[in-house]
Amino acid sequence: MISPRYRIGRALLVGALPFVCLLWSCSNEPAAVPDERDLTKARIDSLNALIRQDPDNPALYVERGQAWQALGNPKEALADFDLAIASDSTHAPAWVQKMDLLYAMQDLEGCVSVADGCIAHAPEEKACLLRRAEFHIHLRQYEQAFERLNAALLIDDQLEEAYWMKGRIYREVGDKELALSSFSTSVEVNPEFFDGYIALGLQLAEAKDAAAADAYRSAIDLRPGSIEPRYNLAMFFQDNGRYDEASASYREILALDSNNATACFNLGYIRLEYLQQYDSAAYWFSEAIERLPYYHQAWFNRGLALESLGRTQDALRDYNEALRIKPDYTAAARAKGRLVD
Repeated sequence: MISPRYRIGRALLVGALPFVCLLWSCSNEPAAVPDERDLTKARIDSLNALIRQDPDNPALYVERGQAWQALGNPKEALADFDLAIASDSTHAPAWVQKMDLLYAMQDLEGCVSVADGCIAHAPEEKACLLRRAEFHIHLRQYEQAFERLNAALLIDDQLEEAYWMKGRIYREVGDKELALSSFSTSVEVNPEFFDGYIALGLQLAEAKDAAAADAYRSAIDLRPGSIEPRYNLAMFFQDNGRYDEASASYREILALDSNNATACFNLGYIRLEYLQQYDSAAYWFSEAIERLPYYHQAWFNRGLALESLGRTQDALRDYNEALRIKPDYTAAARAKGRLVD
């Protein structure tokens, strides 16, 4: 690490001040603070010297590759990760760094190849087993995915991500009980696993289990600024007839994200579909439209609210606008036909 800049303390004796000024130049300007890029470049220079002294040390190449990556130079980063692997093919961090960089670059074929190389040369590396399992799941190769996940769990039975991935597989094949069990285990082994609480909440919500709300609240506690668990919680309340709680949750979303058109739409939908509060419904659909002018569903549903209020010409204009945005919008076409016939 580069040491922080030195600051000159106040002279204890007045007579020392001229001497200090001669050495440092009397100026009110603060000394320049090197930015992160300068520090990273300096670290690369330092690593170059270390590598010249110890060219067979794979950890040095990995660290330099990470520095190149921080500077936005993936080509040099990949070259250093390759040098690390060439130096010691069992050095797992080199495989992991290369794999993750290729994944970030969306070179999925290359990422799979590196994950396979990692498993072959560093079979105890959990990150490579999990990444390879992820690709198996994406390709619906569930048996192979289970093999990778079980291998990772043999190394570390506290891998929350492995249980979460198993839950995803069980959910996709329709085994709700094992999906629920796997998602539950993921948050038991790591009570701070955000994605686990989201998946658990969705699984419980599908079963209309009130515990879904607790799962979403746990996710909210972990990430208070995240919209996803708040939206899921609001939808759970809405789907189960708890309209006041749903509305409160949507308002919380708007407090965090005042431009969230979907929260406005759902506030309108509750009032239109369930509470028959047509004035309020029209208001909230208007709020959604203000935030997202091409929100064709909001135009259509505002039309329904206005039609319910007897404002047929205003409703017709909204149906026309919905159709202008989405010409094949069947529901809007039928609603328009109802008014013009």
